[in-house]
This record gives sequence, C-alpha cells and structure tokens, in this order.
Amino acid sequence: MTDAQFQQPAAESRILLASAAPSGGGGGGTHKASVTPWITAGGVADELHQDMSTALGDLGHAHDGIKAGTAGFASVAALSTILGTWETRLGAVRSECQRLSGDLKKAGVSFGENEAAVKTSFEAVRNSSKIDDYSKGR
Repeated sequence: MTDAQFQQPAAESRILLASAAPSGGGGGGTHKASVTPWITAGGVADELHQDMSTALGDLGHAHDGIKAGTAGFASVAALSTILGTWETRLGAVRSECQRLSGDLKKAGVSFGENEAAVKTSFEAVRNSSKIDDYSKGR
C-alpha cells in the first residue's frame, strides 16, 4: 500500500493520549514527581493529629466544673450535648489524620522504591541494548 492509497482517519476517530498532546494538556515533559510531597503531607497530617488531640484536651478542660453551681440551667444541658458532638467530630478528624499520616508516608516510601526500581530496570535495558550497535553499523 502506498502513502497515496492510505487514508488518514477522520479527526473525530483519532485517539490522542493526554501525555502526547502538543499543548493545553500533559506531555510537556515538565511533570516531575518525587517522594517529598508525600512525606511532607504525611508530616502535616501527623501534626494535625497532634493538634486535634490537644484541642480535645482543651475542650474537655474548658468544660470542667461547668455543672457545679449551674444546676437547673437549661444552658448546661445544651452545653453538655454540644460538648459531646464536638468531641465526636474532633475525635473523627484526629483518627482520620492519623490514618492519612501513615498512608501518605507509606505512599511516599513506595513511590521512592518503585521509582528506583524503574530507573534501575531502564538502566539495565539501556546498558544491554544493541540498538546503538545497529545504528552505528557494528
């Protein structure tokens, strides 16, 4: 088949990968990934976990003794209910931050290990490839 006989597919039937797009999408070769953002995010989540633990303690201390001397006031019952809901919410946030901290750090370590393995495998192929020998006529 000659080039003249070959018909180009209609534009709407072509599939382009985002990474191969000339502009307006991926493919610019500027995407750089690293372990650092994952580890940093894990550290931030760990800090938030610690901050939520402190906040829960502070919230509890702020309500210490509120019932003494205020018996019979409707606001005391309302404050007790609100305290319970805030403790539940902050406890859930604290638990999620703890989970995220571990998961993000683990993702960073896995990413780094995978990146090193891929680099090593490409270097092995590059070092054993005969393509350069063929292109130089050896």
